[in-house]
Amino acid sequence: MHGQKQEKFIRFVDSADVYVHDNPDLAWEFLNSIPTPVSKSIEGRLADYYMLKGMLYHKSGDQAKILNSFILAIKYGEKEKNYDVAGRASLDLFSNIYVVKKDSSAFKYLEDAKRYYTKTNNINGLVEVMQMPAYVAFQNHEYQKSISLLLENLEIYKNVEDDAYYYLFANYMLVDSYIHLGDLENANKYLKIYHSLQTNPTIDSYNYRSYETNLNVCMASEHLSRKEVDSALYYLREISDSKEYMDYVAKQNFYRYFSEAYKMDGNLELSKVYLDSLKNFEQELLDSNLTASFDISETLLQSEEELKSESYLKQLNRNWVIILIIVLLFLIAIFSLYYKKLNKQLNSYINQRRNYSHLSSSYEKLKVKTLNLEEYLAEIKKEIKKIAAIDEASLQRQKIRDIYKKINLESTTLISNGENHLNLINDLNIDFFNNLKTQFSKLNDSEIIICYYLAMDFKNKEIALFLNRTIRAIESKRYRISKKVGLKNGNDSLSEYLKEFFSTSEDKQN
Repeated sequence: MHGQKQEKFIRFVDSADVYVHDNPDLAWEFLNSIPTPVSKSIEGRLADYYMLKGMLYHKSGDQAKILNSFILAIKYGEKEKNYDVAGRASLDLFSNIYVVKKDSSAFKYLEDAKRYYTKTNNINGLVEVMQMPAYVAFQNHEYQKSISLLLENLEIYKNVEDDAYYYLFANYMLVDSYIHLGDLENANKYLKIYHSLQTNPTIDSYNYRSYETNLNVCMASEHLSRKEVDSALYYLREISDSKEYMDYVAKQNFYRYFSEAYKMDGNLELSKVYLDSLKNFEQELLDSNLTASFDISETLLQSEEELKSESYLKQLNRNWVIILIIVLLFLIAIFSLYYKKLNKQLNSYINQRRNYSHLSSSYEKLKVKTLNLEEYLAEIKKEIKKIAAIDEASLQRQKIRDIYKKINLESTTLISNGENHLNLINDLNIDFFNNLKTQFSKLNDSEIIICYYLAMDFKNKEIALFLNRTIRAIESKRYRISKKVGLKNGNDSLSEYLKEFFSTSEDKQN
């Protein structure tokens, strides 16, 4: 009887695999119908189960759950000797980690993918691994290098007859690269090849449409830069009904370019409509990210529940509560050190400029802001002590979720209040900024403020939150800063360089 039930639940995995691309909601229904713990219900098919979950989360853009699912797919792929799934999950992990974080640790997963595919002699998988150097260059905006690598192997991708995805992806990167280089002749040449693959039965329609929307957004950007408003609006209208195929960056640019195009065209009313849509989308994105940061802990706990006893799970819950409290304390410590440094710089600035009476009101505002922060931190510490005294794990998680959201939402208010962000930071770190501007005159104001946050050891996501920018925009800024200050290793050494520069500026001041 048990064997019959297990066979039934395994069929749910097969059914989800059938609908994962064309009907994600139905695929979710099949996966959610499998009773927990799934380790017993679908023993021997857990690699496929978690691979499907990762693919479905990818469609919704839930980054935390994407990574967790693919990690579990690799774990069970090795255990079940399902090396094709382990290779696919490793490759997807490489793409997600490198694209989001530009983290060099992602290359470990690329090597793992090659190792798994070699074990099963998966030719198509190895072809996809072959594409990754071009993809890395593409992500690093090294478009000419990406083009050269793609053209070198384009015939290999074209000759994979049983899966035209590799040829599709190669042409997508070629079109996008040529657009960024301003070569619309070659961009349109490979765009025609791309469109010719639309009816190929081996290509998933979702992949085709998602890449197509990105290309149209990119085309719109290029025509806007040339002040060709009608052409830009043409490409944007082509994808107006395809928002479900856009990632969050493409959606932001979609709204932004529509607003800019209508503004250039003199239609300020429609320009404002799309600008408001952009603001609403960014707020929804912020809310979603806050929720996802807590959902990941729930997902990990659920995974452990499938593998371990009830008593072990209870202990794990306590451990997660402790970890989250430590993280919160760490964030508070960062804020405390940050504002302590600001306060020290403020006192030094007042002593140096006390003869300039017209600055007195600005000094008073900064003093009040620092006092408000100290009171705010004292309040947060009290709340954390209360949370630590709660015995019920679920209630503790809820309280921690609330205080984490409060810190994220209120931190921006504490440092802005309508004031010019750059002026506030510059007043308190004038030696650092003067030295930086003197030594690297090509840096603009927005790049200088990002240099300050990097010197303070802020991550891309934190800088994006403080400056109300996208993570991708911050990554692009970091790349340009590295070039302007003469670093060859890019983002990997920029933070350490700026920390040392900031320390040197402080020593000179003292």
